[in-house]
Amino acid sequence: MKNTHTTPDRSATEKKPTRTARTWLLAMLLALGLAVEELQSQERIPFTGPILRVESGMHTGLIRRIALDANEQYLLSVSDDKTLRIWSRADGKLQLTMRVPIGLTHNEGALYALAFSPDGRTVAVAGQTGPEWEDSFCIYLIDIRGGQVRRRILNLPEAVTHLAFSPNGSFLAAVFGEKAGLRAYTIPNGTQIYASEPYDAPANWIDFAPDGRLVTTAYDGGVRLYDANFRPRLAMQMAKDAKPHGVAFSPDGKRIAVGFRDRPTVAVLSAEDLHLIYLPDVSGVSDNLWTVAWSHDGKTLYAGGGHHDKGRSLIRWWNQGGEADASGRGDYVDVAASRGNVMQILPLKEGGLVFAAADPALGILDGQGFPISLHERTIAAFQGSARRLMVSDHGETVEFDYDASGQNRGRFVASKLLLQNAGTSGAGLHEPRLQSEELQVTGWWSGENAPLQLNGQDIPLQEKETPLSLALDLKDRFFVVGTSFNLRMYTRDNTLRWKIATPGSVWAVNISGNGLWVIAAMGDGTIRWFDTMRGEERMALFVHKDQQHWAVWSPKKYFAVSSGADTMIGWHLNRGKEQLAEFHPVAQFPQFMNPEFFMNLFH
Repeated sequence: MKNTHTTPDRSATEKKPTRTARTWLLAMLLALGLAVEELQSQERIPFTGPILRVESGMHTGLIRRIALDANEQYLLSVSDDKTLRIWSRADGKLQLTMRVPIGLTHNEGALYALAFSPDGRTVAVAGQTGPEWEDSFCIYLIDIRGGQVRRRILNLPEAVTHLAFSPNGSFLAAVFGEKAGLRAYTIPNGTQIYASEPYDAPANWIDFAPDGRLVTTAYDGGVRLYDANFRPRLAMQMAKDAKPHGVAFSPDGKRIAVGFRDRPTVAVLSAEDLHLIYLPDVSGVSDNLWTVAWSHDGKTLYAGGGHHDKGRSLIRWWNQGGEADASGRGDYVDVAASRGNVMQILPLKEGGLVFAAADPALGILDGQGFPISLHERTIAAFQGSARRLMVSDHGETVEFDYDASGQNRGRFVASKLLLQNAGTSGAGLHEPRLQSEELQVTGWWSGENAPLQLNGQDIPLQEKETPLSLALDLKDRFFVVGTSFNLRMYTRDNTLRWKIATPGSVWAVNISGNGLWVIAAMGDGTIRWFDTMRGEERMALFVHKDQQHWAVWSPKKYFAVSSGADTMIGWHLNRGKEQLAEFHPVAQFPQFMNPEFFMNLFH
């Protein structure tokens, strides 16, 4: 299929600060302060009210997948932050941000999978897309030229984990996060033409060979090979209990590289019968290598994942595809990528590669491994700070980490709307209270490897919900647990008082000395204040990693920002199931700037 160059239409999803009818509607909704229930019709549809979101010019959540157009002019990325972003590959500049319909829960709208059609016209994205209003999942097929949803592929059984177009662009293949296995659809009409037998575990990756054959991986240990008509050909069970993750055909279609989520190993298999050909040298690899890619000439094999050294993630480059030389060991070099785990690698035609990392970060490296461009996180990193989020007695002041080192800390005084360096921290502030004779909470820290319990009694959690942070009330009346997607308050007798779905993992939590406020630091880079009685969110703070720009807002519509930060937050507005959403920066609505609201909140 002929490759065509198309330029994304920037006007499709980014709204300039003009008084359009929809902008007036948004202003009216904000002014009225309507409740969620009043904004929903009887039909189950995406939430119709404004949803305030952070917009820092970079992803604020884990970047799951990336894609390149056939001419390698554009780099696309999707993230848990529910956005699709289009970047110029030449200079790394952001060209356009697209937003699928999202919900009020933590996951709804999170994007896990991405594929770009060979003709450069259609982008497929999916993930946690649709279950809040349809009880099933969907794939969005987006016309990249007009920025419009061309079609939705509906009634998917689970969240999609990976997407891939066939080499001729006629088919789209998807694998799923539970046991649904592999499905294939025609393009452009989205008709399902194949559904595999259920796998025994979540599937993770798909790759097409140049001749249309297809390979998948799953955590049941299986590497499965299909012919160009999606007929199963072969399946190989890797080592006992192995979790194969990333997979890639070599450019000539003769070899298959496999990365693993549970071991620092890469295997190269025959694409003919899946027998093991060789294991590239992994000497000195510090952690698992789960994503793999081949250079366009097939001479270099790349792998990344959790491999780190001196605070940087590393991508291993093997010459000769990692095959051993006469000395019995393959020649390789480790190239620095970012700080977070490497999630995906894509080769470039002229040599080098692009990568996505969990920081979140995006990078482009040349053929020698030197960085051409690098977008690192713009948000504070609260992971690992469960013991270091400090709060004043009245809750108006917080001290927090900008990064995982714990040495670079900021202080925000809400009553003065003042951001400053923490300096010598601790004056008038207290750390989370983690121990008490009356309340013995165990199992909240991952290093304990034990169930979450209060005084030996189990604290039930949802499936896949992981406890991450804890704070006890100073008077032992209640305690708060932050998890991977909820904030929970319990009374001293282990009764759940309230549970709040959060926009990110709750990495740290604390309780004000007067017991009126719960303050939580989340994976989306925000710190949020909740009243202890009902768990209602009253204020949120976003501080840019540059340590200068900040924004605060309330669910009741008010906001305040530092100078130059009035585009860093805004209102996401769904336009139904079949259209991309709009985003309106708060700069368009100066009438809702209300610093006094926040300065008086704690009096």
